[in-house]
Amino acid sequence: MWNEYVQRLAQLNPEFTYDDVSDWNPEDFEALTTAGLLHEIERATHVVCDACPEAHREPVRWSSDGRRAFISCPSVGTVDVILERLRRWRASPVQLSTWLAKALALSGAVRPLPDSRLWFLGRGRVAGRTPYLFFAAIGPDELLCAVTEVRHAYGRVAGVLLLPFSPAEPLETGKLQLADLGLVVSLRGRRITADIDFIGDQLADANPTGTQHRSQGKQTSRALAAHRRAIMKAFMTTNSLVGMDGLARHLGVSKSALHGMARGDRTRYRDDTLNGVLKKIGCPRSKWDRAARLARA
Repeated sequence: MWNEYVQRLAQLNPEFTYDDVSDWNPEDFEALTTAGLLHEIERATHVVCDACPEAHREPVRWSSDGRRAFISCPSVGTVDVILERLRRWRASPVQLSTWLAKALALSGAVRPLPDSRLWFLGRGRVAGRTPYLFFAAIGPDELLCAVTEVRHAYGRVAGVLLLPFSPAEPLETGKLQLADLGLVVSLRGRRITADIDFIGDQLADANPTGTQHRSQGKQTSRALAAHRRAIMKAFMTTNSLVGMDGLARHLGVSKSALHGMARGDRTRYRDDTLNGVLKKIGCPRSKWDRAARLARA
């Protein structure tokens, strides 16, 4: 549910139909609505037909007394629509930006950047650093513009840009790291929690001096680390796992080991542990160790 919510933020109008949310955990749904992260909007004017296997969308029509809704199906004819199916909700990236700042214990006020779905969340102490944290409710095709806007407003600062997706292609962004919100933040027990260690590892991937950081074991490149995190995220999405904590429990390894595997930090895991993880997630070693070159922003 949380992954679905996060991924929908990449859309200009992140809306959910009753069919989208009907199988969500009721407590999680209530947590989102109570926190203002999801609010109900006007009824749907179109619905997907549930009377035939074609899943075609049709305009909703109403009886003369306004009490009965129905659609026309080429196969079945007139199909009544349960009024509950016309309910819709919209996600609130603005409210989420406030909750993210709280979960990350950041200082400073949350500030939107002009004319975009982009927010400065604040600064906080992470792994001995005080990075700038940003959040962008954008799609992949808007990423370059978002990075440019951050640089225009704040310069080439060391920080992390939280996104509702894992970039399909690695992108060279200097000291600004890109992080998938679905890997960093989780909704657990009606609370939004953040994986600070994950952000710390992202910052450790930064290479502002041009010297690759090494910690006993050989550290991997930023492009390869991003590639591996995307593989993990895809597995989490497929298996409805929430956050790196959920992935770690599912695979039977520590979260620290997973972070180390992404970065190639062999001080955090044994090779047989990595082989076991790759077998469970169905990823060949050749794919795990291969990533495209970084494109420059």
